[in-house]
Amino acid sequence: ATETLDSDGDGVGDNSDWAVNDASESADTDGDMVGDNADVFPNDENETIDSDGDGVGDNADQFPDDDSETVDADLDGVGDNADAFPNDATETLDSDGDGVGDNSDWAVNDASESADTDGDMVGDNADVFPNDENETIDSDGDGVGDNGDVFPNDALETIDSDLDGVGDNSDAFPNDSSETMDSDLDGVGDNADWAPNNSNETQDSDGDMVGDNADAFPNDANETLDSDGDGVGDIAQAAAEAAAAKQKEEDEQRRNMIIIAVVAVIIAALGVTMFLRKRGAISQPEVKEYGYTNPSVQPTNEPVLEATPSQLQILNQWTDESGYTWRKMSDGSHHYWDGNDWVKHS
Repeated sequence: ATETLDSDGDGVGDNSDWAVNDASESADTDGDMVGDNADVFPNDENETIDSDGDGVGDNADQFPDDDSETVDADLDGVGDNADAFPNDATETLDSDGDGVGDNSDWAVNDASESADTDGDMVGDNADVFPNDENETIDSDGDGVGDNGDVFPNDALETIDSDLDGVGDNSDAFPNDSSETMDSDLDGVGDNADWAPNNSNETQDSDGDMVGDNADAFPNDANETLDSDGDGVGDIAQAAAEAAAAKQKEEDEQRRNMIIIAVVAVIIAALGVTMFLRKRGAISQPEVKEYGYTNPSVQPTNEPVLEATPSQLQILNQWTDESGYTWRKMSDGSHHYWDGNDWVKHS
């Protein structure tokens, strides 16, 4: 008989009843001075109550009245269950679910962006130039932003130094707005180049359609060649030669006419002489000598040069029926006066 009394009438004797005067309690298993019936954690001396009924005692529960939270690992006042960053006291939310907390996320509602490093209001992920506040897009992918690229849709061009509408890379004269091409690569632009497809020519000063380099007379539209290099153009030389040939032909015709006339006179004289001799043989008239004068030969007042010992001697001088004055020289040659000078007849 270990028991005699049951003071609280709970059916447990006072000797074994932890609370002899409390019919609702008889034991305190964990010895925390809270009876097992009132102790939500009868075997845990550190816990007795679970106010929010989440299975975690109020002493250990940082949120004893919130059954959805028990721990706040980063002590930021937001339970770990609700805290998107339970170990980061500076962050609790990640509205766009991009892994970057709202506090540090530049675009809290845009999962594709979290920072705008250059502050140009375009997120780094969308910004081709995240560290350049003046650029965000590179439409042609040439590494130069559209704002600084004069040709934003042409990957081959970025600058137009002379503002002629042609990019420097394609412009043979990037600093000359009046030129863009040099088709023949002669260093002169096509606009100024008279012969844009001929690298040997750039100008035609006299406008004769022959370039200055090929034109022996670049400032004379009437001449282009000097085949013999004598300083006289081929056209002028050909004209002079033609005139000389014509003069020679005319001179030969005059000479032939003179020869014919002289022969005719001689024949006539012989005929007269024979006739007179025949008559004399019959009638034997008194014979008189007559001097013979060539009717076609007249003395002239043309200048006669005095010959020096080293010069040719003038043997004879006369004027023919055509008005030309002739001289026979000591070397057998004939010269005629052309109005300006004595010309040797060949």
